[in-house]
Amino acid sequence: MKNLVQVEIMGREYNIRSDEGEERVKKIAQYVDEKLKKISAISKTTSTLNAAILAAMDIANEYFDALEGCTHLKQRMEEIETKSGRLIERIDSKTH
Repeated sequence: MKNLVQVEIMGREYNIRSDEGEERVKKIAQYVDEKLKKISAISKTTSTLNAAILAAMDIANEYFDALEGCTHLKQRMEEIETKSGRLIERIDSKTH
């Protein structure tokens, strides 16, 4: 069931329908608001649309960094599992 959550971004109120909980929606809205305010402060002449696009680009960059981090972590976990398996085989061969 979709929840209706009221949030404020750049001084404007929005009603967001989401399957997520209210606190999560508000946290996301706060994050977007902070990104937009940061970009608007850096470039005072930027239009709202340009600020939104730059914020979206910045958020997408963070997303891709996180995906790459997850991929690296999965690769490391696979390496650890392989090495652990070899160690267990060695231990088992020595005890039998």
